[in-house]
Amino acid sequence: MSSSGGGSIATPLVRGVVAAAVSLGTVLAITVVPALAAQIAGSGSSATALDAVLIALNLLVLGHGGGVTLGTGVIEGATTLTPLGLSLLLVAVSALGMRRVGRGLDLVRDDGVLRTRALRDAGGALGAYTAVYAVGMAVVGALGRSGEASPVIASALVSAALIAVVGGLLGLLWSVRREATATIPAVRVLALLPSPFDAVARAVLLALGGLVAAATALVVVLLVISIPGQSALFDQLAPGVVGGAVLTLLQLALLPLLIVWAMAVLLGGTVSVGSGTALSLHGVESGVLPALPMLAAIPQPGAAPVWVWALLVLPIAAVVLGAYRLVRDTTGLALRDRVTAWVAYPVLVVVAVLLVAGLSTGRIGEGRLVHLGPVMSTMLLPLLGIVVLSTAAVIGLLATPAVPWVRGLVGSLRERVERAEEEERGVGAARSEVMDDDAADADSTGSGASTASDAATAPDASTASDAASAEESGTSLAAGSPSER
Repeated sequence: MSSSGGGSIATPLVRGVVAAAVSLGTVLAITVVPALAAQIAGSGSSATALDAVLIALNLLVLGHGGGVTLGTGVIEGATTLTPLGLSLLLVAVSALGMRRVGRGLDLVRDDGVLRTRALRDAGGALGAYTAVYAVGMAVVGALGRSGEASPVIASALVSAALIAVVGGLLGLLWSVRREATATIPAVRVLALLPSPFDAVARAVLLALGGLVAAATALVVVLLVISIPGQSALFDQLAPGVVGGAVLTLLQLALLPLLIVWAMAVLLGGTVSVGSGTALSLHGVESGVLPALPMLAAIPQPGAAPVWVWALLVLPIAAVVLGAYRLVRDTTGLALRDRVTAWVAYPVLVVVAVLLVAGLSTGRIGEGRLVHLGPVMSTMLLPLLGIVVLSTAAVIGLLATPAVPWVRGLVGSLRERVERAEEEERGVGAARSEVMDDDAADADSTGSGASTASDAATAPDASTASDAASAEESGTSLAAGSPSER
């Protein structure tokens, strides 16, 4: 009976088993083929094809997150450093396999709703896939045992199950996603989550994406700057064409490790690359590093310049961006839902960063490479400070009355200042008018006084003139001739 009809669980189980077998074959090919190619190209090497296959199987166990005990004479002890690039590739293989299973099970109806027994069928397929895949990797680990390397079977089983579950869930969710058509509505994975956790998931993914982007940009800049040093190391190794290709693949598998380490440094933590080697925003303490060309990107030993601390802006901006998206998406929800989202966002960001940083730590033997990766105790407090304080600042500014209150206060102060300026301008204008009136009155008063003075002065002058004329006439008469007298 068809699974889509909801009667039998056999079809989902069979689909899961088949998908697991295909995925196991794919991951074996991904690791074994390059190892055999390197063995064939290395004419000067004493390693046989069987040695190359055993190395590939051990690398596959490490890629799943398992452990391998080495006894090569050069490296002695447990090796647990996970090549995250290979891990991401293995997750992608599982996701692709379970995506095909999900599409074959028709988990979503035409109206965009999960069909009857969709969760049962998806769970059955994922369970079968995980069981077969994990057991298969345990067998691979057992087959990879040799005198120099011994995979830890229990860790291979558990880590493979984890990869299968994570990749399988991603694949099933990917199969549910659907673009809208003229007759069929769109189906978005995050939209299936209940509110407000859909908004929290979007904000967390946005913040983590920003952190990874900032760390990737830093690693790319360092790699570009260190190209001459990488070329010199590559020339010293002289791996040849095929060996160079394998070395490049190995570095690509380790590149995500460098990105996670750079993210830890940007968040204020310290990264150890073996005994005596530490990287942080304070500076670099460098010892003897493995002869891997990409490690030439590590800065020279010494104290870092002060401006390096400005790089803290990058993770702060990523967290702020996620918090802004969260506040925007939760606007209009009930207060309880908003508070739940505000608390869940920083918690999930901190947990996710610590989880990724923990996955990037490990060891290679018991020598000087006994600890590789972020020192978790050094990044916990800076991480909490950046995430919690940035989130609180965004929420305080955008989701509380703080901004409207400040705007109202500024507006009130502005109105008071404008009102005072208007009153001052009014008083000044009134004073100016009074002064103009006083000046006009003074001018008119002065003009009247001048006229009166002129009028009073004119008769006096005429009288004085007449008196002078009479006096002159009298004098003239008195000074007449004797005969007249």
